Amino acid sequence: MSDDKCFILADTLIFCNITQAAIYVIDLKCESEAHDVFAPMTLAEVSGQFLTGSMKLTRYHDLTSGNGIALVEANNPSLVIEFVNECSQLCESVSTPIVNYG
Repeated sequence: MSDDKCFILADTLIFCNITQAAIYVIDLKCESEAHDVFAPMTLAEVSGQFLTGSMKLTRYHDLTSGNGIALVEANNPSLVIEFVNECSQLCESVSTPIVNYG
């Protein structure tokens, strides 16, 4: 994980109100077409992508490389898997649990 990603992760964990069972980091490597799909989305549309029982804590995307991360809080790992699968046509991703309060 790059230094930028570690900084974002640490900053989010310090300042977020963590209330659910686990936090996952999703490491994304997206195709160039992903920018055309995601760039025009409003914050409400982005947040609406996450299923009930999960919540986006933060996300960061480097528009030049297509790489990025998202931190997701979820009470069930299947919610994170379902979110990742929805993006699989445009992005390659790896989700890793980093904090488990269960």
